[in-house]
Amino acid sequence: MKKNMDNNIIKIVKKNIIDNNLIQKQDKVVVAVSGGPDSMCLLDSLYRLKDELEFSISVAHVNHGIRKESDDEKIYVEEFCKARNVPFHYLKVNVPELAKEQKISEETCGRKIRYEFFEKVRKEENAQKIAVAHNLNDNVETIMLNLIRGCGVKGLTGMDFTFGNIIRPLLTIEKKDILVYNKELELNPCFDRTNEEEVYLRNKVRLRLIPYLQQLNPNFNANICRMRNILKQDNDFIEEYTDNIFKNVIISEDDNKIVFNFSAFMNEHESIKNRIIRRIIQKRTSNLEGIESIHVQDIARLLEKNIKGKKYIIGNKFTIEILKKNIAVIY
Repeated sequence: MKKNMDNNIIKIVKKNIIDNNLIQKQDKVVVAVSGGPDSMCLLDSLYRLKDELEFSISVAHVNHGIRKESDDEKIYVEEFCKARNVPFHYLKVNVPELAKEQKISEETCGRKIRYEFFEKVRKEENAQKIAVAHNLNDNVETIMLNLIRGCGVKGLTGMDFTFGNIIRPLLTIEKKDILVYNKELELNPCFDRTNEEEVYLRNKVRLRLIPYLQQLNPNFNANICRMRNILKQDNDFIEEYTDNIFKNVIISEDDNKIVFNFSAFMNEHESIKNRIIRRIIQKRTSNLEGIESIHVQDIARLLEKNIKGKKYIIGNKFTIEILKKNIAVIY
């Protein structure tokens, strides 16, 4: 067994925080804690670093109402926080019931509930950041999931250290090292048995696909991470180029519509053109859920034809209409 894994992980978490500017002095950080090995490693390491790096923490814990063990997990996390005088915030919801009402999967519903609660706690605490426990293995899984579903370069870069006010201090740390950390410090985390059930696609990727690929190449995780870093460099360059063009695209915007000049990007390479169309959609709708490459291509064809009054409608999501030559509106 590795010795002093706790010290090694503390050093890595500290380096990740400093190198990626995840937490500043005097920041308040809401730590999302399920009670499992990953989130307990995150909570414990941030607790140990908070005085040295001069930030404070509070904890947010969600009971999804799916497993009978959830009440015990709440007690475990709450007692851990009480012993260390860390503020504890708790939400219990019936995710299966809500998922049926909203006609979405339990997985999607649970994630939505969690992040809405984390944001609510962040505002209540006047905190700057929400720390989540995604690790290196989670990132490999995410990249493989994106590949299976079909994605562009961005999807193959997986998760970043930051996303808005969300931070991921454990992103470079392997799961096996997290488990050793928990054991060495006798944290006795809770284990979610549903993570071992091949119900969700992510679980199938974790339990079947990745172990098989590791049999073919024991360095599979390291190779995926190396590929991810290379692609991220390329993607960052393309995003910076896209940023410079996008500055000249938006003419006006309000709560209901965005008017844009598409002549500013229609002569660009297809890659840039598609990225800007996606940005326009995201700026209007706040997300790209349900927007596929075929939709973006159809919109590009509409703009290329440049015929006044022509529209492209995606259900009740949005409409793009040509107002006059080179000028369109999304509403």
